[in-house]
Amino acid sequence: MSTQLNHTDIIILNAVFAKMDKTAFALASGLVFFLGMFIVTAILILKGATPTTVIGPNLQSLSFYLPGYSLTWMGNIIGSMYVGVVGLFIGLFFAYLWNLVHYIYLALMINRLNFYDDI
Repeated sequence: MSTQLNHTDIIILNAVFAKMDKTAFALASGLVFFLGMFIVTAILILKGATPTTVIGPNLQSLSFYLPGYSLTWMGNIIGSMYVGVVGLFIGLFFAYLWNLVHYIYLALMINRLNFYDDI
């Protein structure tokens, strides 16, 4: 029984284990992080929080990690941009990891099929 892969089989395997677009995934995850931070802070601002009030003390403590972030509209934009950049790098990392795992799995599968063909 021949297990040698022909050109069509390789095309099908590449389609099944398609690469993730790193740029698109990084931008999408950065945008999700940005919007999440912006909406959460905007809700607190609309509830009446000011930089000196105690409303949202956990969110206000982010100003220690995100320079320029505060419970103001300008601070909201600055903090959301920081979090968006962090989300961008997290998305880029996971896209690279996804592609690497699929590439290794596909290579091992093709090598295993070629190995059994030689026996």
